[in-house]
Amino acid sequence: MNEQDKAYRFWIHNLPGVGDRTIEKLLLTFGNEKAIYEADEKILNRILDKEKTKKIFEFTAKWDLQGAYGKLLEQKIRFFTRKDKEYPCRLRRLKHPPYGIYCIGNLPQETTPAAAIIGARECSEYGSFVARAFAGKLASAQITVISGMARGIDGIAQQSAVHAGGTTFAVLGCGVDVCYPASNKGLYDQIISAGGGILSVFPPGTMPQKRNFPERNRIVAGLSDVLLVVEARQKSGTWITVDMALDQGKNIYAVPGRLTDRLSDGCNLLIRQGAGIALSPEDLIREIEVLANRKEVAALEEVPTLNPVPAKQQDDLLSFLDFAPHTADEILQKMKQHGKEISLQQLLPELIMLCMKGQAKQEAGYYMKIETSF
Repeated sequence: MNEQDKAYRFWIHNLPGVGDRTIEKLLLTFGNEKAIYEADEKILNRILDKEKTKKIFEFTAKWDLQGAYGKLLEQKIRFFTRKDKEYPCRLRRLKHPPYGIYCIGNLPQETTPAAAIIGARECSEYGSFVARAFAGKLASAQITVISGMARGIDGIAQQSAVHAGGTTFAVLGCGVDVCYPASNKGLYDQIISAGGGILSVFPPGTMPQKRNFPERNRIVAGLSDVLLVVEARQKSGTWITVDMALDQGKNIYAVPGRLTDRLSDGCNLLIRQGAGIALSPEDLIREIEVLANRKEVAALEEVPTLNPVPAKQQDDLLSFLDFAPHTADEILQKMKQHGKEISLQQLLPELIMLCMKGQAKQEAGYYMKIETSF
């Protein structure tokens, strides 16, 4: 991967009115970001509406391809897309992984257990105490703390993780170069200096907007193995993160509170609906250790064996590949949509066999056809 490729990727991720789905659509047609950059207006009009195409060309005419990416590096901001091996594996497993993620500092370690701690912005003394206690103990146990660096429970938990000598990562609903809220600037700096990172799926310079926070919450859930709700009202933004974590198959835990305390209504309701009861940091740590062990066993069970595969079956699989890169999960979903019932454990060895035969290739977890000359 060279820096020129990164410059094209940074350009496409900054295009006005172009989201992840549109980028995927363009990549399926052109194969790579450079080809999209070099495409003429007439060709793009066949794929996008004229108004969007016009805005892309107006934006590109003013965009300094190398200068913009150079400025990004000067700010010590790194940008990773799904084509980069550093792109978080936890995000790859999402139903719709974000095209890219920006980072100041470091990315979470894939082999380190991670817990998201979230809750009310206007928290009580009880909530503040519990957030500090749980985050501090988790961090001391080498469990990464993920949150959104918001006022209240989020920021308190991350501050406690830093003080305990642990690692924490803040996912923002704005650019990584924008500290939000501004009152957490000290925490922002401490997270980076303590070996953690400031993360965002929004380009640098993006200001915090209400519409950005559901996606921020999805990434918080995506980067964690478990989600802990410390304090939340029955109707609050916390529920967005909870719903997204449930959709991702994550385990939810809640800290119980007094029946008369409105800030505990959300947690008590979650427990009634089946969430785990977080009675002590030690209990949660043991639960996380169990989950980590299960993941290790599952990873071993998913190691593909290279058994012979019939030629016709290989040809059939090849028809589901194209010259644009796709993950094994994406290929699997495409096959299922066409009535092909196959498991991931069956698919992986077949993909590897195609690569060994020189009919396909794998790059950073993506599979694609190999172009042949006629």
